Amino acid sequence: MNEEIKQETELDLLYLLKLILRKWLLVGIVTGVTFVLATSYAYLRLDDEYTADSSMIVQVTGGDSSGYQDLLYGQRLVDTYAEIAKSNTVLNQVRSELNLDYSNGALRGMISVNSVNDTLIVQLKVVSGDAEEAANIATELVTTVQELTATYEGLESVEVLDIATVPTSPSGPNRMLYMAVGILLGGMIGAGIVLAIEFLDNNIKKPSDIETVLGLRLLGTIPDYDTDGEDNVK
Repeated sequence: MNEEIKQETELDLLYLLKLILRKWLLVGIVTGVTFVLATSYAYLRLDDEYTADSSMIVQVTGGDSSGYQDLLYGQRLVDTYAEIAKSNTVLNQVRSELNLDYSNGALRGMISVNSVNDTLIVQLKVVSGDAEEAANIATELVTTVQELTATYEGLESVEVLDIATVPTSPSGPNRMLYMAVGILLGGMIGAGIVLAIEFLDNNIKKPSDIETVLGLRLLGTIPDYDTDGEDNVK
């Protein structure tokens, strides 16, 4: 019984696959339309994004501790400086210095701050639709953090390691990804339309439909032979 169900399921899947292949033109048209829409959106609606990079290094004073302990202490401070760089105090200063119209939330969304693999280096990335603006924000960020940490006791000083330069080419968006998604989504929509038409069609198209729709037991089928060639032979 289980073998019959498995065989019937395989036949149904094979039938659906053949059905989709027979309707390749419809699937192709839907895929092409979706691809064009995704490409148009990627190139006409999405603006170029530019990423500017800057970095700073935590300066840990030696004191009586060993160099290894200083390194561990500095690495713990890296996360602190990452949070300071995205704090409202720093962002307010950056917005004031550069006359930016962004809110703190919007500006914070443009900034990513990360430590570099078990080092004392903090890397800042700023993404903006304007290349020069991205570089200016990144530079002002490290400068402001450097000035701010000098005013608080208990924090080690930081030094600017890399000053941001104006990016010459956009870093995003990934338009090829949008195009690939358009092709994939179009193929899925096209196949879905074909299957929907098939499932909504109540006509009898294969022998098993007789038992399913009419509730009758199928005794046999008459093969469909091509007799055109025989009629031409006399």
